[in-house]
Amino acid sequence: MAEGFAGRKLLRDEILQEEIHHVAVEGMDVFVMPKPGFKRKYAEISVRYGSNDNTFHVPGRGRIEVPPGIAHFLEHKMFEKSWGEAFGAFARLGASANAYTSNNYTSYLFWTLDGFRESLELLFRVVLEPYFTDESVLKEQDIIGQEIRMYNDSPGSRLEREVLQALYLRHPVRIDIAGTEESIKGISKDLLYACHGAFYRPANMSLFVGGDVSPEEVFETVENLLQGYDAGEPVARIRPEEPMEVGEGTVVRLPVPVPLVEVAWKHEPAGDDGALLVRREIAANLLLDIMFGKSSAFYLRAYEEGLIDDLSPSHDAWPDYCFSAVAAQSMRPEELIEAVHDEVERFSKEGVPEDDFARAKKAAVGRYVTIFDSFDTAGEMHMHLFDVGLDIFRYGHILRSVTLLDVSEMLRAFSRQRSVSVIVRDS
Repeated sequence: MAEGFAGRKLLRDEILQEEIHHVAVEGMDVFVMPKPGFKRKYAEISVRYGSNDNTFHVPGRGRIEVPPGIAHFLEHKMFEKSWGEAFGAFARLGASANAYTSNNYTSYLFWTLDGFRESLELLFRVVLEPYFTDESVLKEQDIIGQEIRMYNDSPGSRLEREVLQALYLRHPVRIDIAGTEESIKGISKDLLYACHGAFYRPANMSLFVGGDVSPEEVFETVENLLQGYDAGEPVARIRPEEPMEVGEGTVVRLPVPVPLVEVAWKHEPAGDDGALLVRREIAANLLLDIMFGKSSAFYLRAYEEGLIDDLSPSHDAWPDYCFSAVAAQSMRPEELIEAVHDEVERFSKEGVPEDDFARAKKAAVGRYVTIFDSFDTAGEMHMHLFDVGLDIFRYGHILRSVTLLDVSEMLRAFSRQRSVSVIVRDS
């Protein structure tokens, strides 16, 4: 019975009155956030396997290198089974299913009102029972090839890709998640089976469930579903050594009514120190909000002067790479690039105003509280934090403890020497 599971933990935030039950079942970390009274139920299996995992070491098999884009390709194929197409099977159960691949994870999920247990059983079948044929792989190559061409012609997607290729010289984050038209031609059913066998193991997955559910029933269901599955040996990911230098920015010619521009900064990653990673991430987001958020003096001034149509800052932090960016629409992109760097320089000289810090932090705490109303956001965030030794409640504690000094120290990471700029325009 679930009550007898060794290592069962209850994570709880007394202020928010939220809790998450956690137990490891056959090597898989299972998290349940009970929400009595909520009609919709949610489940997501997160596989620690993404587009960055193109070179790895498998015990007993040695070093394996696969074509870029294979993680995304595999995700597409997992809904095709010998018995039919899984999306239709979810629909017949009254559930809505989806999946996505990122740089570091592949996730499979569903929402439902009724038939939760049957839908959860189907989700496990989707993830754990691969079925590939030569014919279906060839067909998928055409489908994803069209998708890649569409991304290449999309101004926003092209901007993001060019920025990462300029910012990173060797790290696989510079390669598009879908791969290239050339790389996906090297994908075969044998390679798909090999990647599935290496990464789609219970010990390399997490499950998050949210809604009006019983944690004990979820744990027991998962225990039954994983009977007979080997937790598997851990796979060692191999990454090239990434220098702190950056490449050159570029101008991309695409038909756009208003040019797109992005300025990005390469930061020193925090490594395996999860608390440091989160503290820096929070500090960077607060700093970006203060300097370039919609209520910042810069944003209001740039908008009034016609320098921007819109502008949005962002920050991406992982143990092995980390960067910040400011993306915008502007009829004067070169002028905007200089204005962004000038604003960073101004803050470096004058410091971060305490009132601005207090406002930005209060807003961030408010956004954090609302996360728990969204199962998918809370679940994804919690599972990723767990992988660096934290949890979603610890994130809240760190957020509340971040100081003006933490934010001010992040200014050092916004060096022009470690930045790139990319413009997408039609002429």
